[in-house]
Amino acid sequence: MSEEETRQHKTRSVTFRVDSAVIDEMQAEADNREISLNVLVNQVLKRYTEWDRFENKVGMMPVPKAMLLTIIDKSISLAKEEGIKDIAAYRDEIIKHAAQMAFEIMKDTVLFMKKKYNLWVVLDVLEEYMKVSGIQADHRIEGSRNHVFVVQHDLGENWSLFTKELLSLIFEKLASIKAEITVTPNTTVATVIFR
Repeated sequence: MSEEETRQHKTRSVTFRVDSAVIDEMQAEADNREISLNVLVNQVLKRYTEWDRFENKVGMMPVPKAMLLTIIDKSISLAKEEGIKDIAAYRDEIIKHAAQMAFEIMKDTVLFMKKKYNLWVVLDVLEEYMKVSGIQADHRIEGSRNHVFVVQHDLGENWSLFTKELLSLIFEKLASIKAEITVTPNTTVATVIFR
């Protein structure tokens, strides 16, 4: 059975009564994205089942990108005002601490959402989180064992460094693998070789 046949086999038609104003807004959004209303509704429902329904239960809340951008920057500004000399080391310490906290919190979230906890499930949840946050993520396999994970976020260098630290922890703690990770101000690329 082809992938298309498998996907079709798993779909079914259901009829709902929906407020016409909601349908009009959804149709306008579908037109704007140049996709069908059916595709948009499926995307919305899939996002709900994979992520939104868990937000309140695991304590997630939407945060504006501007807020994320300023948290570390503001901490660094305060450090300068307090006379801390080695600002780069201070920033690195904040980022490492934030990544460690995120990694520790992630276990409970992943277990609650997926009922299991391993490298691939964690990466799957992380990718879902990035999608719903508007962050581009890509995982591709080069050759037979090289896995390349690309995160493109447009949030600046500090976020790239945070992503680097978090991915390092994930690969080291869950698979005992050291990832080769490079960053630019808006992209983090992790290359992992599975033996």
